[in-house]
Amino acid sequence: MIKRLATLLVVAASTMALFGGVVSAAPVIPASKAEASIGSVNALSSKVLNHTWYGQQTGYWCGPGSAQIAIGTRRTPPSQQTLANFMGTHTGGTDHINRIQRALNYYIGTSWFELKRMYDPPTQAQRNLLVRDLVLNVNNNFPMVANVISGWRPPGYPGGAIYHYVAVVGYRSGGAEALIADPAGAGHGGGGWWNVPRTYWVSTHNLGTWIGGSSGYTA
Repeated sequence: MIKRLATLLVVAASTMALFGGVVSAAPVIPASKAEASIGSVNALSSKVLNHTWYGQQTGYWCGPGSAQIAIGTRRTPPSQQTLANFMGTHTGGTDHINRIQRALNYYIGTSWFELKRMYDPPTQAQRNLLVRDLVLNVNNNFPMVANVISGWRPPGYPGGAIYHYVAVVGYRSGGAEALIADPAGAGHGGGGWWNVPRTYWVSTHNLGTWIGGSSGYTA
């Protein structure tokens, strides 16, 4: 048995050498953060998840739109109508980030996503945790979704009070900047949103300020 095992290991090693030592496999989905790799919080210089941008299909479906983008980093996502039904989204929007947390766990098939709150303004500990969560999630091929409000907003955003959801699909500068996939971009949020890009980089510090005082984020 030991001799056979050794033979199998030699064959496996030879096969890996033949293909440059790289074996392609579907990304593993940890059942929880406890199962994540030990090196998960070691920031790379940058990492962006493979993602598809989806524009929200109504003025109040930023929650389903963000969830669709986030789920799409792992599998073919359900329709926004299906997500809106699952999350109880109505003409006033999606009531709480916990609705999106449940949708991500359900449709991705994991218990990874947790709720995180941020004060307005966030504490330094909350800002540090946001950077850690960003790196931890993206390193493990998971997105994030944030509930953001208008205490801070990116350039090009319309004025007035804005309660919104965005997906977070990457980081750079070791986690100091986050890549936002905004379902309201390119005019999908309405007439005042044409100057908002589909995706854009923001500092993680500003992202924390943007989240502060909302229902939080899921990571």
